[in-house]
Amino acid sequence: MQTDNTVDLNAPKPHWDTTTKVIVTVILMVLLGLAIYFFRIVFVPLIIGSIIAYLLHPVVRKIRQITRLPHKVATTLLYLFLLTVMITLGIALSPLLATQAKGLANELTAFVDQLEEQGSTDITILGITLSTQSLLDEISASSQELILSTAAESISLLPHAAETALLLVFTLLTIFYLTRDAEQMLAWTQHLIPPQYHQHVGAILAEIDRVWAAFFRGQVILALVVTIIMTVICTLLGLPQPLLLGILAGVLEFLPSIGHTIWVIIAMSLAIASGSTWLPIPNHIIFALLVAGAHLIFTQFDLNYLIPRIIGEQVRLHPLVIIGGIIIGWKLGGVLGITLAAPTIATLRILGRYIYALLFDVDPYPSAEAVTPSPPVEIVVHPAEESGIL
Repeated sequence: MQTDNTVDLNAPKPHWDTTTKVIVTVILMVLLGLAIYFFRIVFVPLIIGSIIAYLLHPVVRKIRQITRLPHKVATTLLYLFLLTVMITLGIALSPLLATQAKGLANELTAFVDQLEEQGSTDITILGITLSTQSLLDEISASSQELILSTAAESISLLPHAAETALLLVFTLLTIFYLTRDAEQMLAWTQHLIPPQYHQHVGAILAEIDRVWAAFFRGQVILALVVTIIMTVICTLLGLPQPLLLGILAGVLEFLPSIGHTIWVIIAMSLAIASGSTWLPIPNHIIFALLVAGAHLIFTQFDLNYLIPRIIGEQVRLHPLVIIGGIIIGWKLGGVLGITLAAPTIATLRILGRYIYALLFDVDPYPSAEAVTPSPPVEIVVHPAEESGIL
C-alpha cells in the first residue's frame, strides 16, 4: 500500500486563534528562560566573542575590498594575524609586566610592614584621627580570609582550569565563526521579520549599531589614550611602577563611574607606602593627597573632554541611570555586566521608545530626519564558500 504524500497547496491554511498564540508564546518564553538558566555558563564567552566579532567584521570587509579575497579567506588571515600578534606581545611583555607586578606586590608588602612598625600610632589628617592598629587588623583579617578561601578552592583547581581552557577555546571559535558567517546569519534573520516591519527594523538596527560602535571602538581608543596619559602622569609624580598603573587606568576605563575610584585607591595606597621616587616630599600622606588631586584633575578632563570627543554623544546617559545600570549589571553579569551597562541601557532606550510608540499608536519615526536607516546589506556569497547556515 502506497501512501500519498502530495500536498494540496490550495487547501485551507491552518490558523491559530489568539488564545493558541498566547499559549504557544508563553510556552516558548518559559523554555527560553530555562535554556538561558541551564546553559548560562556559555553566555559570557558567547557575549565576549560576539563583541570582538562585531569589532572585527568591518576590518574583514575592508580587507576584502583591498585584496579581493573571499570573505572566509580574509577572515582566516586576519584571525591568524591577530593570534600571532597576541602571542608575540604576550611573550615580549610578560617579563616586563611580571617585574612591575612584583614591584607592586613589594610596595604593598612594605605598606603593611610600615603599619606594623607604627603599631598603635594614630594618624591625623585634616582633623580626622585614624587608628593605624584598627587598619592593620582589618588588613590582616582580610588577608587571612583570602588565604583560607584560596586554599579551599585550590582543591578543585584542575577542573576549573580545564573548564576555563574549554571556555577560552569556545570564545575563540565564536569570534571566528561569527566574523566569517555574519552576513549569512544576517540574511537568514531578515527572512524571519515580517515585510511590513523591514523599514522600522532597519532604522532600529541603525540606531543600535551607532550606539555600540561608538561605545566599543571609542572605548578601545579611549583606553589607549588614558593608558598613555596616566603612565606619563605617574612618571612625573614619581609613583612606583608607572607603566603598570597606566595600563590599569586604561583597563579600568571600561568600568564607568567606579573605575576611577578603584584606581585612585590603589595609587594612594602606593603613595603612602613608598612616597615619590624623585619629588622631595618627605610626608607620604601629603604625597598621597597630591596624587589624589592630580587624578581629580584628570578625571574632569576625561569626563568633559576625552569621553565626549572619543566616544561621542550616542551613549550619553544621566549619571543616576548609569549607576543604577552598574548595580543591576553587577548582579546579573559581574564585571562584564558593569562594562556593558551603558550601551545596554542606551539600546533598551531605543527599543522602549519604539514599543511605546506602537502601544499608543504613535509614529515612531514621524520625520525622515529622525533616523537615517543603514543602507541595505549587500549579501555576497561565493559558490565556494556557502556555509549552509540553518
